[in-house]
Amino acid sequence: MIADWEVNVVFLADMLKVRHPDLFTQLHSVLTSHGVEVQLLENVRDIWAKDYCPIQIEPGRMVQFRYEPDYLNEHPELRTGREIASQFHKIGECQQCDINLDGGNVVASRNKAILTDKIYRENPNRDRGKLRDELRRVLQVEQLVVIPREPYDPIGHADAMVRFINEDAVLVNDYAVVDPAFGNRLVEVLHSHGLAIERIPYFHERRSTGGIPSAVGCYANVLFTERVVIVPAFCTNQDQIALSRLKALIPKVPVVSLDCTQLAREGGVLNCISASFRHSLSS
Repeated sequence: MIADWEVNVVFLADMLKVRHPDLFTQLHSVLTSHGVEVQLLENVRDIWAKDYCPIQIEPGRMVQFRYEPDYLNEHPELRTGREIASQFHKIGECQQCDINLDGGNVVASRNKAILTDKIYRENPNRDRGKLRDELRRVLQVEQLVVIPREPYDPIGHADAMVRFINEDAVLVNDYAVVDPAFGNRLVEVLHSHGLAIERIPYFHERRSTGGIPSAVGCYANVLFTERVVIVPAFCTNQDQIALSRLKALIPKVPVVSLDCTQLAREGGVLNCISASFRHSLSS
């Protein structure tokens, strides 16, 4: 797959300019000033571009999964359909896959992919072993790691919990205060697959919007690119700790932070709003 640290083009929903104009302006400025191309997606139904857009497998080739998440069962008007694939023709060819899977539940390096076990609930009629085999084939990865989802999170995306920082190490929420038993379980699964663990601060803001918990406190939902890394900030004393941690772990590219408090109160952060790709023709 195309790893997070290899991308040089970021697609954002055009409606982000209206919903969060200040964040959009700052994000656009940080990306373009570091040489990362920004494109806007038209005629989409929500700002969470990562979930409904195709996933890049290799240069010139993408796959688009079925986007029918259970948390939108009562809000079909918020589901962007497969027609979105036509907006990525410059990136490459896009194949369709009937597996029901949100893009935010795919965390990838070049040869590994991490998903939460929400994938089983979203595809109840598929044999689990065959489902994993098909995902390995479609994503073209050697290793597929299925981790437990957070028990209190109806979204169930891997990108809210863990991110690759290189081929063999992952950034993981520090659950020591929020849920140490779950944190230990998660780390055990990751260790069993040979992955090194690097923890980042994590806390919960006890509020929700429309039944979706706030993502304030989720520093792991970083936007990685090949030229700059952007970490969310939430106006707390942990912001600087998270920023310093990322700077130490990723010393070869600039690491900056953006206040994402209002965005996070809608249930997602920077990776959630970004459909990211590697484009050989990008400037």
